[in-house]
Amino acid sequence: MQIEFTGFAGDCLIQGQFDLQARRLTDQLNAASTIDLAHVVLEGLDGHRVSTPTFRIDRAELCAVVGRGPRGPRVLRIPTDKRRLQAQIGPYVALGRFHGPAGATTLRTFAQREPMVPLTNATIAYMVGGVLEVVDATTLIVNRELAVWYREAEEDPATRPTRLANAIPTASES
Repeated sequence: MQIEFTGFAGDCLIQGQFDLQARRLTDQLNAASTIDLAHVVLEGLDGHRVSTPTFRIDRAELCAVVGRGPRGPRVLRIPTDKRRLQAQIGPYVALGRFHGPAGATTLRTFAQREPMVPLTNATIAYMVGGVLEVVDATTLIVNRELAVWYREAEEDPATRPTRLANAIPTASES
């Protein structure tokens, strides 16, 4: 099944088409060391754009991916605790709900997961050409191996935009 792909690499945003062969995008991203895309537009964080018919990227270079496609069979889902997690992954700051085993420590569980970890009701913020961009996603799959830091976040959604915007590193900090 072909799905739209939106990825966030260390120096660019990636838009393209992805051939989803696994039950869920997270499963396929964790199983592959490289990601092949078609009909790709790369937008540098400096604002430059390049189009290419095909593109291959190592999973280790992907900071995050917008989750699209099927969620997987309902029968395989288990009860989880949902806690807000904030992370800086490369030049991006992400905030969303991490789903971990009931009663487990959120940060320890996050650190023990496979590299690509889904966050739901998520926001990712970053700078493009000196302008703050903020993208909301139902699911954002983050690469925990590239996380500079991560922490549990406050539950008050009214504080989210200010805290997230203040967490974006400036050019001199990155």
